[in-house]
Amino acid sequence: MDRHDVPSTWLDGPRRVTVWVPPSAVAPSGRGSGGAKPLLILHDGQNLFEPDRAHRPGHTWQVAETAAKLVEEGRLPPIIIAGIDHGAEARIVEMTPTEGNHPGAGEASRYGRFIVEELVPFLATEYGAGTQAENLALGGSSLGGLATLAIAQQYPHRFGRLLVMSPSLWWDDAVMLKRLRRQSLPPATRIWLDVGLKEGRQTANLVRRLRRMLIHQLDGGNVNGLEDPDGDHSEDRWASRLPEALTWLFSRSPS
Repeated sequence: MDRHDVPSTWLDGPRRVTVWVPPSAVAPSGRGSGGAKPLLILHDGQNLFEPDRAHRPGHTWQVAETAAKLVEEGRLPPIIIAGIDHGAEARIVEMTPTEGNHPGAGEASRYGRFIVEELVPFLATEYGAGTQAENLALGGSSLGGLATLAIAQQYPHRFGRLLVMSPSLWWDDAVMLKRLRRQSLPPATRIWLDVGLKEGRQTANLVRRLRRMLIHQLDGGNVNGLEDPDGDHSEDRWASRLPEALTWLFSRSPS
């Protein structure tokens, strides 16, 4: 895996980004070979790959191990995965679409500009990552799931696939549900949406409301996910659901 401190005019200084590339997609020079490659950008990079950097030490999404196994088995195309470190104390500021009851929050649009205007071009140059919607995916859990929805709405037609796990839809009186009701995502957007049933009744009910809305607004075949009966709000459960989510999300091009 590679680590980069990507400069940004939209965030408070450079941001650490960890990049995983399957061995079959790496040229001898270290850069990607061949045509444009699918790219999955994930939030909360500290919790994705390295046990010693995780919020709960030793508990990660196991992204590299899972992706490598799926690629080797032919269940996942060779994709580039980039994990963006969250902003530590600024995490709640960067990953929320509105201020809510947290003064200074609501800067997801600036975080989105970092991703689209600075990170994606960097990864395209360094790794040959594709920049069209059919090649771009965005994902996260909790506030990362909320930010994924907000940024996808901010940049319609840029992200063809969304990985949304246990999203914090409760934020600011379910403001993202209201926004998505007014302005739907492009019909071809392919969305994995899940929740754990041990995360609380409100969380599960809000995810159900969002799923019904998305199925109504989009091509119903482009919406999938599950309710995890043993799912709590933890990296361990998101890791357990990741293989099925990635396999389905990348099983075909967005229609």
